Amino acid sequence: MRSLTGSWVVIGCLLWLPVATVRADAANCSLALLERFAGETLKYGVQWKGFSLNSERRIERTETGWQAINRSSLLFMSIEEETRFRLEGLNLISEAYRYERHGLSDKRNLRLEFNGPGRVRYFSPRGDGVLDVEPPVFDLLNHQLQMRIDLSCGPPQDEYRYTIARHDHVSEYRYRVLGAESVTTEAGTFDAVKLERGEAGGHIDHIWLAPALDHLIVRMVRTEDGETAELELKKRPDR
Repeated sequence: MRSLTGSWVVIGCLLWLPVATVRADAANCSLALLERFAGETLKYGVQWKGFSLNSERRIERTETGWQAINRSSLLFMSIEEETRFRLEGLNLISEAYRYERHGLSDKRNLRLEFNGPGRVRYFSPRGDGVLDVEPPVFDLLNHQLQMRIDLSCGPPQDEYRYTIARHDHVSEYRYRVLGAESVTTEAGTFDAVKLERGEAGGHIDHIWLAPALDHLIVRMVRTEDGETAELELKKRPDR
C-alpha cells in the first residue's frame, strides 16, 4: 500500500504550482498516454477452463476522438469489444460501446450509446432501454483506460472507483491499491502496481499495471466459483 506520507508530499508539491499549469500538465499526460501505443496491436494470452486464447488490444485515433478495440479468438469462437470516446483533460467522455460474440450465443451481445451527461441507451437481444445515471459513466473497456490515466497522471489514491454501464443497470467497480510487486509474463519481468477488485465469497480480480508502460495492464487474474482465468501480456510493446 502506498504510504500516506508519500501521498501528501506529492499533493504538497502540486499546491506550489499554478492551477493552470497543473491542469495543462495533466491534460498533456493523458494525451501522451493514449498516443504512446496508438496504432500498435498489443498481444495477450488468456488461459480459461483449460483453453488457451489469443487476445489483441488496440487504440486508434478517429476523426472525432478515439476508439479502443479488444478481440479474442479460439477456433470457431470469437469476441469483439469496441469503445469510442473523446478526451477532455484527464477525463474520458464515453460515446459508444459494442460487445459481440461469434460462434456462441448472442444473448450477451450489447450496444451502448452515451447521449449526453448521465444518459445511456442500451440495445441487446434481451431488450432495449434507457439508463439515467450520475456522470461520469464508463463501459467495461474504456474504464480500464481511465484507470491508467488516473494512475499515471492524477494524484495517488488508495482506491479507484468507476461507474460502469452494464445492459439495463450500472455497477460500481472499486479497485483497491495493494502496493508494488514484480510480475513476470511471456513479455518479460515488470515492476507493477497491483490492484484488487471484488470480495471474498464472490469473484476477485487481481490486476498488475506497469508504470514504465504508462500503467499498461501486463497481467490480470480473475477467481470465481473456484475457477481461474488469467490474461498476460505476450510481447513487450515497441514504444
